[in-house]
Amino acid sequence: MADTAVEHGQNARGRSEPPGRPPRNRAVMKHSDVLGGLDYLAADYHRQDFSKHVHNEYLIGLIERGVHDVWCRGETWHAGSGTIATFAPGEPHFGGAGDDLGWSQKIFYLPEGLIRQVLEDSGQTEPGTIDFKSPFQENAPVAHGLSALWRLLEHEHSSALEIEEHLIRFLPHVFAQVGRSRVAERKFVPPRFRDVRDFIHAHSDEVLQLAVLAALAGCSKATLIDGFKAHFGVPPTRYLIQVRIDEARRLLRRGEHVAEVAVAVGFADQSHLTRHFKAVLGVTPARYLSV
Repeated sequence: MADTAVEHGQNARGRSEPPGRPPRNRAVMKHSDVLGGLDYLAADYHRQDFSKHVHNEYLIGLIERGVHDVWCRGETWHAGSGTIATFAPGEPHFGGAGDDLGWSQKIFYLPEGLIRQVLEDSGQTEPGTIDFKSPFQENAPVAHGLSALWRLLEHEHSSALEIEEHLIRFLPHVFAQVGRSRVAERKFVPPRFRDVRDFIHAHSDEVLQLAVLAALAGCSKATLIDGFKAHFGVPPTRYLIQVRIDEARRLLRRGEHVAEVAVAVGFADQSHLTRHFKAVLGVTPARYLSV
């Protein structure tokens, strides 16, 4: 579990902090092209608040130090050192530090296509999104495998073949250990809310008005907000921000400058993108893909 005490003037790893200077957050997110591509984050947070959001990818990771408090599935989870984080696509959540010492984590962002490819290769061919038993779980073998995956991704001499082999052997084990015994059923989404979602994707770089979205759905603004949130986890405004952030990640991987990306995806400026990017991913655009 998390450390319960830290010597005065030292951080949770025993290093002295400069007098009068609070500990800094350290976070970086990188990308690998293996099996179609995945992102992975390493972070040591003192203070970090995540706004309520969803991801289109599976998030699987490891809390390495401290306590991370996360609201998900109607309650707050206190994830301590050694805990596995397991989030299915579309699962709304938000959170921050569980105590004054913060926490460290390593998170892998795994697209549904990658997971489907790996599981089909292992003989697991059921369609749909796989659910997890809970957002946080304790499983030492999975934690060990996640650490091994991180070392492979970070080692300069690791080949794409080695990384792919590890993913193909390891990920089916993850879902067998911490996934549910069934595939999550696809929820019925009324066509009017699907139309609004598709419209947001098609026009995410534009200034969207709630009145326009409500008219498209043929309902009141209040009905739109509540109905959209019920089916997609967050209201239209938060969903739009997520779409823009995902597009920003794609453009940043192409080597485009942060300021240009911000405008291209629909944010007012670079600072606007940075604020939302960090609140969802826990890292700034400048630290995305940095070495």
